[in-house]
Amino acid sequence: MDRFAIGYSLAGFLVLAASGCGSKVADSTPASESAASALANATPSAAPVAVVSQFLDEVRRGGEDSRAGNLLTQQAQAELKRIGRSIEPIGSPDARFVVTRAESVPGEENSALVHSIWTEPNGDGSKSDFQVVWAVEEEPVGWRISGLAMEIDPAQDPVIIDFENGELMAKLLSQSDVSDTQASESRSQAAGESTISR
Repeated sequence: MDRFAIGYSLAGFLVLAASGCGSKVADSTPASESAASALANATPSAAPVAVVSQFLDEVRRGGEDSRAGNLLTQQAQAELKRIGRSIEPIGSPDARFVVTRAESVPGEENSALVHSIWTEPNGDGSKSDFQVVWAVEEEPVGWRISGLAMEIDPAQDPVIIDFENGELMAKLLSQSDVSDTQASESRSQAAGESTISR
């Protein structure tokens, strides 16, 4: 899968699946909910970091029992339901992530930006790094994710995804569905060609 296909799958986050600076706050080692809760109570910026770490771990693990969708804002969950989509983490056990830091949004005390790096292995043994900045909002149930900005190609503007905008998500997901179909057809075609050439 090429860098753009991986990037759009990661960005779509419903086919769901970051090179930055800062100190390492959390990595992709599995974190229990109690550990996330303890981290969330440690410092004001730790709570948004814990939510993003937990979300990325759920995405990396995948599976039908994933709770990644519960870590989105209530509005994001409602919009996904309205457009008939749900969080379906791809499950990529070889992927890794590092959450590097959180920062408050000036003038918005219930908002934070959380920086992370998602590393996805490629078929040729190399790795692709994607810098992802998460928009996180404090709700009555705790901090929840409302969107992201991700750099897929350094020569282009970052892709910005607002999970609370159903129309945007529907458009992005339809593009992702087309990309997935084309990638699958390419793999099938390549497999057919290699069989014929034997």
